[in-house]
Amino acid sequence: MTTNAHSSRIELLVEEVARCGSDAVGIYAGSVAAELLVSALGGLVRIDASSLGDEDRCAVADAWRDALAAEDAADVHPNDDVPIVRTMHDVAQDAMLSDLSQRVTLAAIEQSRGRMWMLHAAGLATDDGRVVALIGPSGRGKTTASRVLGAHFGYVSDETVAIDSDGTVHPYRKPLSVIADGRDYKEQRTPSELGLRALPDAPLRLSAIVLLDRRPDGPDVPVVEPVDLGDALTDLVEQTSYLAVLPSPLQTIAAHVASVGGVQRVIYREAETLVHTIEALAERPGIGGVPPAPVDLEPAPQLSAAAADDALAAVRYTRTDVVDVHPLAGTDRLVLLHVGDVGNGTVRVLGEVASTIWRAANQATLETLVGATVAEYGSPAGADPTELVRSAADEMVDTGILERTFGVDWAIREDVAWVESGDRVVVLGLSGDPRSPQSLEGSAALIWLALVDGGDTATIVRWVAGAAGIVNPAEIADDVMAFLEQLLDNQWVQARRISADASSA
Repeated sequence: MTTNAHSSRIELLVEEVARCGSDAVGIYAGSVAAELLVSALGGLVRIDASSLGDEDRCAVADAWRDALAAEDAADVHPNDDVPIVRTMHDVAQDAMLSDLSQRVTLAAIEQSRGRMWMLHAAGLATDDGRVVALIGPSGRGKTTASRVLGAHFGYVSDETVAIDSDGTVHPYRKPLSVIADGRDYKEQRTPSELGLRALPDAPLRLSAIVLLDRRPDGPDVPVVEPVDLGDALTDLVEQTSYLAVLPSPLQTIAAHVASVGGVQRVIYREAETLVHTIEALAERPGIGGVPPAPVDLEPAPQLSAAAADDALAAVRYTRTDVVDVHPLAGTDRLVLLHVGDVGNGTVRVLGEVASTIWRAANQATLETLVGATVAEYGSPAGADPTELVRSAADEMVDTGILERTFGVDWAIREDVAWVESGDRVVVLGLSGDPRSPQSLEGSAALIWLALVDGGDTATIVRWVAGAAGIVNPAEIADDVMAFLEQLLDNQWVQARRISADASSA
């Protein structure tokens, strides 16, 4: 954009301010701005109101005037990087504004997914930029508290607090949705219209994380309680957007929590009593603690060699896939984060014994789990440790933390051709590179022939032992397993875990 064109644009915008009777600034097209560029969660969102008449365009501009981006923002962010949200038309104005608010928020969250911790919370800032994030599910008084406190602190957002890895907070001064008597839709009111303070002239940084607990019979003076991270994580995870795509989500959340000295719960009755409490929490020096080091676990192997014939057939316990795992400071407890098919996160805090079992469940037999538990805590007096560990492991299976496996089912891949020639087998992979036949002889040929009918590891080992005249299959178990892994690396065979429950069905 040239200097003259930019100046002309500003002049037209000033003319539009008077026309709409607000401080709205937008991209001029026709008699009233057709587009607005708003700042949201560290990014930009372009509102396209070109389908609306002048009156509705003015309503859009007025509702979003507190969230407008800086004049040079469009030059910093190319249009291709800015999502566009188009307003509905041919609907009532209040319906259009309500829908627009929701879709701008979704676009902003989508744009910032995976880049920062987006906490569904209200944000309030002190004059020096310290931000308190107020967390509470719908109906817990978060919106009321943010409106009351917004008259005393800088209003950051009542929707989402976006936090960068270094603790920087990005504001989202969207219009607030206010219930109006006799209206089908909530009114969209600007923060300034409701008397909420502007942002401070200082960088915004996370200073406190607060769980709001409003009770009808609450205290006259708010009570502040520290909340253990293990207890707070469920609330934090439930109120986090795009949790699954956040890098090491539990580690990220734990680092932010440690940087502000932990999570605080505030028990109160009336929002008006919170002012001094929030001020004190914001100004309290952060401990700046460092969360415990991440849990260093070897990935559960796809395959497992057995030392004896019985062990080959034994039920094994394996950790199910987790998005993240975090150790709780000062304890042996672990916090696990599982994410379902639709992206919903589930936090599970394991007790100390369950944490030991989980760590050891790396294709482990029950005997292995018992050994790890007894080594850590000793044998329980008057009780059978095997039965106690079995019960705990089975409960972890029922809740989806562990899975039972019953060996591995092996099969020759469909994209592999082979032919038996005397005492050897010639194999050709039809996909991948290079595509050259390879000859298998001796025990390698026997293992390949054992794979023709497929089966689990124990079945393959027994077949090879029988064909080779070996009495004890355990003697060759490790060698067979090593060759099977080599065949797997060559992409000639496929391996699938067999569910213990399915095997016994």
